[in-house]
Amino acid sequence: MSLSEMRKLNLQLNPSNSTSTGDYSPSSGLPLIKFDISSTDMPTNLDLSQLRINGNITYFTGNQPGTPTQPGAASSSYRDCYSGDLSNVIDHVTISSKKLSSVIERVNNYSRMVPSIVTGNHGEHEINCQLWNQGGSCTSNFMARNIIRAQNGVRGVAGTANGYGKGFSMPLFCGLLNSDRDLDISVAGTGGLTIEILLKPNVSVAFGADAGAAATAVNYKVSNLLLTVPAYELSGQTAAAALSADRVFNFNSISSIFQTLNSSTSVVSITPGLSRVSSVFMNAINTNEIGNQLFNSARLSNMGALREVRFSRNGMLHPLQYRLSGDQQANSLTAALNGQTLAGRAMVDVSYLEGISTNPIGNTGRTMLAYNTINSGIKNRGQTVNSSGDDVGTVSGTAILFDAYGSGENFQQTTFSVDFNNQTIDGTQPTTMGLYMYFLSQNTLVMSPQGLSVVK
Repeated sequence: MSLSEMRKLNLQLNPSNSTSTGDYSPSSGLPLIKFDISSTDMPTNLDLSQLRINGNITYFTGNQPGTPTQPGAASSSYRDCYSGDLSNVIDHVTISSKKLSSVIERVNNYSRMVPSIVTGNHGEHEINCQLWNQGGSCTSNFMARNIIRAQNGVRGVAGTANGYGKGFSMPLFCGLLNSDRDLDISVAGTGGLTIEILLKPNVSVAFGADAGAAATAVNYKVSNLLLTVPAYELSGQTAAAALSADRVFNFNSISSIFQTLNSSTSVVSITPGLSRVSSVFMNAINTNEIGNQLFNSARLSNMGALREVRFSRNGMLHPLQYRLSGDQQANSLTAALNGQTLAGRAMVDVSYLEGISTNPIGNTGRTMLAYNTINSGIKNRGQTVNSSGDDVGTVSGTAILFDAYGSGENFQQTTFSVDFNNQTIDGTQPTTMGLYMYFLSQNTLVMSPQGLSVVK
């Protein structure tokens, strides 16, 4: 490859469905954000790992996003601390090829996936520094309360019609964009890309006693949006070599499924139709908190008295004899710490970290899942605690790592099952749990003059 035959471009794109005000909000009737990246004649590779969505977010009370009114100084209004400004307001992301409008990846339940990824792969210092600077992630809902209070003024002037909110510059946590490969968007490749972001309703974003009250309900808008991504345009022999190579692109993909747990012995079985599953990770929340503005809809809830988790393939334990034992047994090791209960659930937590990071535990780095930090969320195993924003947050979950090296486990025509033995789920509303499952798999994008196909 000759450097003289490669030209770097820095693409900057506004939404293709832009409005006269530049605002996107459920309150304004436009909750969909759409970016169109056009195709090129010569091979042009996007550096997907550097793609960023830039803009501003403003929280306000009332129904008029054009003239925001700040929540009061003592307002009990919060937003999820780990997901950050943009990720917290996203319902799902769809990435499509402009060639025949073929969908490449759709990530549902996005705002519940991101807290697991952030807390499973980053420690307290990274979240409060690096992730705070790029998009407002922090390690305490108490800090997130101050974000809502302070981010809609202009040079300190609150409640003005042109209040621009707090800025963010965040990546999208989609499998395609985190595959460590550049993607050709030329006419010989994907023929361009379309990225669609659907925003969540107001009741699923800001939460708390005041945010959920009719007179002081907190809504939001995002504005001044700009997508930025580096691209490399090829020419000459380098372009010819790229065109003559196999037009296949292997990428990561994340598929999401929602299930409910309503008994002490709950079994979830599904045939995902995926041939190369690297890991499956799950997080949960009490069903009565979903869509309820009194509670954090992105909270990674504890699962209460979780005694055992078993994973199966076609009804047989897989990996062989693979059971994760919980600590809620008659002789469990518990200790009081700062007035809360510390219950060591090592097998479940280790497997969770392996599945989130797709690394054996020996290679797992910083994480918020630790017993010795106030923001860890594993000190109190109660199923309904830490849900209102007035308490410490939670970062619990379960996962299974099938393959850390890329070939994956074949569940294309076989059934994946997970069994939960939990003594606190009895089918009543306060304890019934919603389970969000995410399958991380390897897919292959096959590009040809006739179109595109995704091999799962």
